[in-house]
Amino acid sequence: MRKFFLLFFYILVLASCKEKEYQKKKNTVISSAKTKVTKENSSNEKKNINHLFVANGGSVLYMKNGERRSQARFDTDGDFIEELLKVASTDGKYKDFENYLIEDKDTLEFFDDFGKIKSDWVILKGNNITNNQQVVSFSTLKNKNAQDVKVIEATQVILFNPEVKHFDDENSVEAESYFTAMDDWAYYSNELRESFQKNGIMSSYNEKRYLEFKIENNRTIIIDTKSKINNYLPNALLYKKGKTPIIIHLISSDNNPDEIQKYLK
Repeated sequence: MRKFFLLFFYILVLASCKEKEYQKKKNTVISSAKTKVTKENSSNEKKNINHLFVANGGSVLYMKNGERRSQARFDTDGDFIEELLKVASTDGKYKDFENYLIEDKDTLEFFDDFGKIKSDWVILKGNNITNNQQVVSFSTLKNKNAQDVKVIEATQVILFNPEVKHFDDENSVEAESYFTAMDDWAYYSNELRESFQKNGIMSSYNEKRYLEFKIENNRTIIIDTKSKINNYLPNALLYKKGKTPIIIHLISSDNNPDEIQKYLK
């Protein structure tokens, strides 16, 4: 009787161990699946960020569906966006416009008067901001006409030709002001071209309306030179092959050489 009891006890212990091992494997599989789903959700959520505003008071996510999510005093060191997505709570809606957004009664501008992205924007129009002078105003062409598009492939400065005007009276005040402006443009554009040439950067004068660039992540963008770029009408762009172009000033001394060198690396 004792032997039978011991045998029965061992069988129960063995069955219990196997059940625990099975549950452990099952839980591991479930945990792995949950981790995978979380990573996939996080990746998809990052793609749905339209703008990200980071200031001393906290971080605000503006999602592409019009939601506003915020988190006060969040640590923004390193790659913090995935963690921010986990903790930020939805607290309102916003309306998106070309150069600003409106939330409640507040208006947040994207750019300053010279097309520079304001420093609190970490993501703008779905683009990671690595340089405050980078272009984020892109165009979409339904019918691409090669005659209207210039494809930029190499690193270079692109100078925009000013509009050519004709006057019945070339001695008029308007005509004289125009000719003076043209002389200034010729002088400063040549000076800008020479300053970049010293560093081995070529320049080109653009005569087409649209410029096509290949940028990060193998994306292709189109810029309309006849429309405002970052709510500004620049005279020149700088393009590093494979990077988003940046706005530069026609007058060389107005450009920040450190920012330009950083961009060209």
